[in-house]
Formats: sequence, C-alpha cells, structure tokens
Amino acid sequence: MNKIKKKVEYINGVMKNVRNINKNDFKAFYDDLNSADCIVLVGEGRSQSALYIGMGQMDKWVRTMADVDFPGRNIVEAAPVLEKKHDRIALLVSSGSGETATPKIVVKQLSDYIEREHSDKFTIDVVVSNPNSSIGIIREKEYGNMVELRGREKKSNRINNAFLKHGIMNDVYELGSLLLFQKTKEAINEKKGYKAVFEGMEKESKVIVKIVDEFVSSDNCEEVIDKLETRSSVTMGGLGPARNVAMMTAIRLQHVKRAIGDEAYLSGPFAPRPRAGDILFLISWSGETEPLQGWCREQKKYGGLAYSIVGNESTLSRESNSFIIDSSPTTFYERATFALSPLPLYLVERLRERGFKLPEYIMEWWQHSVTQ
Repeated sequence: MNKIKKKVEYINGVMKNVRNINKNDFKAFYDDLNSADCIVLVGEGRSQSALYIGMGQMDKWVRTMADVDFPGRNIVEAAPVLEKKHDRIALLVSSGSGETATPKIVVKQLSDYIEREHSDKFTIDVVVSNPNSSIGIIREKEYGNMVELRGREKKSNRINNAFLKHGIMNDVYELGSLLLFQKTKEAINEKKGYKAVFEGMEKESKVIVKIVDEFVSSDNCEEVIDKLETRSSVTMGGLGPARNVAMMTAIRLQHVKRAIGDEAYLSGPFAPRPRAGDILFLISWSGETEPLQGWCREQKKYGGLAYSIVGNESTLSRESNSFIIDSSPTTFYERATFALSPLPLYLVERLRERGFKLPEYIMEWWQHSVTQ
C-alpha cells in the first residue's frame, strides 16, 4: 500500500493546489458564475475536457462555441445575440499556461467587444496557473476575474522544448481545475455560497484518494498495465461527459504508446477496427448505453480485450472486465477521471523496469509525477 500511495503522490499535489486558491479572488469569480443565466465555456485539450466534465449537468444555459445551437461562428458574432437573450453572460475560461491559443483569442475578442459596445452584460472569468499571462491579466479589467490555480510548473529550456513538441503530460492542473469546477457547479445548483465549494473539495478529496487507491490496487488495473505494455493499440471510449473522460486519458496514453511503436485512440470514426490483442476501455455511469455495449461485443468478437469503469452493476460491467465506482451520475465522471489518471504513469514505470528507453520528456514527466 505504501508503494501504491507513492505512485499516486501527485494526487496530494492536486489537493494542495485547490486548498491554496485565494478565497477572495474566488468569491468574485463564483459570484459572476452564480449570477449569470448563461455561461460560455472555453478551453483547449485536456483543460477543455476537465472544464466540460466539471461544468456539465448544470442548472443554467451552459454552452460551448462548438455547440450546434451556439448563436454564431465565434464570440463576436454571438455576443449581440446573447445580450438579447440573457441578462448576465459569463465567459468561463480555463488555461493552465494562460497563453493557450483559442482561449487567448476569445478573451481578447470579447474584451474588445465589451469596451467597444460599452456592454455591461458580460463578465470574463478565468482560471490559470500564471496570473501574469495574457489571459490572467484580464483581472485588471472591471469585467474580469481571475483564479490562480497552481499546477503548471516552469521547466528547464530543454524540457520546455520537448513539451512544446510533444505536449505536457502532467495532469496536475487539469485535475485540480476539474475538482474546482465540479464543486462550483454543485454549490451553484444547490444554491449555496462560495464557501461550500471549498468544503466540498475538502470532503471530495478524501473520496478521490480512496477511489484511486482502490483502482490502482485492483486486479483490473494490473491486468490493463500488463496488456498496455504489449504490442497493441488502445481505444478509450465513452459518450456525452464520458467522452471527455476518455479523451483526457487517451491523450496521455498516446504519448507513451507512440514511444513504443503503438497508438492510443479515442473511440469514433478514426479509431481502428478491433484486432486480437487490442484493448478497448469504456467509461459509462449507467453501463447500459447501447452503442458502448455494441463496441464491447465487437471488440470481444474479434479477439480484443474489453475493460470498463462504470457506476453500476450493469450489462457493460458483466460483459467486460469492470471497475465499479459507487457514485451519482453528477460526480461519476470526475471520479472516473481521477481513477484513470495513474494509467500512463504506471505504464511508464513498467517500461522503465523492463529497461525500455523512453524519450527524456516522458521520463521527466514520470519523475515529477512520482515525487510531486
């Protein structure tokens, strides 16, 4: 058990970061979201997935610019329409670096619109690790609020260059933001004050640690790592919020699998047809989603391996090697994300033990995650 806890030490880093959020900054941020009747979500990559999971199932009109019913091709086109339909609109942005391309552009466009049109209906509320970034400095505007969430540490130039090329694999910021958004959503839905967010995060942290410990010490986790190190592809699958959970895991697994000559995919039209020995990992709260059951059966028909994380004893749990998280649908996707987060870390450790030479940027990421 001590060995297991050491391997997931970064979870403690996540919890430390959310506890250290400035409560005064967060109160203004929370008040904006609580008073808004429309919230527009903006992010990229895993930060975007964490934002979508955390703010999903909210009792407000929550949209992204990719939604088919979003009233414009961009925020500039949409802003006048949103002003007519809503009393208060919050642009909610998550970017660890504070320099991510799309969020930075959208923040600049809406800021220009607000000042040009003298609009008093919009707020821009951002979560970043770098308060002095292009996105973070929106706090200097009357309509802007920023929450600083640690998690994106500065690296040497050598490692930074590798991250620019391959991507940052550490999930500390993304997991912290997920927990923050999840408890913010719950507090707003339950009509509670901002302090309930911190109380909720503290309570949830104990549950998360228990779930992660149970998952990494399960036979399923050990078996998945055994299969991941073999010559095989892995596909992560889910629909709705589960698809964002699958995406966050697939992105990180892809780095390691590519380094050993394999691939990791997100389920969908670009995922390959199953072959013997390939891995399918499905996420579903109900375990009764028919398309996922179909994917599972097809995987097994062709000799592939099927695993799942579910919220209930269900058809999917019976037809795959399954780990059950006892949870409401509101919290399931957040907890499933935390449970799956150690998989790439375990795979790197297994390959290292075998003497397999991995790129330096992966080993730096692995070492940072273990010791953090």
